[in-house]
Amino acid sequence: MGLFSKLFKKAAEDAAESMFGDEKHYFDNLREDDAPKPVSQRSSPNPPPPKKGEAVRGLLPWGPVMPKEENQYSFGGSYVEYFEKLFAEEFSSYGITHETDDKRYHPATIFTFTNNGRTALIVELISEKSNVRQLALKCRNEGVPYLRFYYDHDGWWNARSYVTNRVRSALSV
Repeated sequence: MGLFSKLFKKAAEDAAESMFGDEKHYFDNLREDDAPKPVSQRSSPNPPPPKKGEAVRGLLPWGPVMPKEENQYSFGGSYVEYFEKLFAEEFSSYGITHETDDKRYHPATIFTFTNNGRTALIVELISEKSNVRQLALKCRNEGVPYLRFYYDHDGWWNARSYVTNRVRSALSV
């Protein structure tokens, strides 16, 4: 090794020490088993792209891609039928009725959950274009829990887990 090589090596070591300071010894003492392992394609968190003509389904219950879990758009019926079925299956211990309020410019469907003769929760299904707050204010004044779901908001799929988690939280169950 020539003089120039020795000087260059010494300069590189000094630069590394000044750059990393006391942490330099961590890099000098790395063992082979400390190196990160390559990620296999099978364990990759990102699924492969869909094949041509294949439906795209996402993992999140909201966003631009329809979720894999059941939602109001994959259900196969109207959004009212979807919520009616979901509520009956998930909250069978409650009496659940619904009515349509079509006196509004944008009609709404209102579900009422009752338990032991008292109103336990009001769920309103409305258009995102609706800006009425009367029912929410009435519920607040009467001390009744209130939830709202938009049936036509882009990217909000009303996936089963999303709806049931919000209703369980409002019912404190």
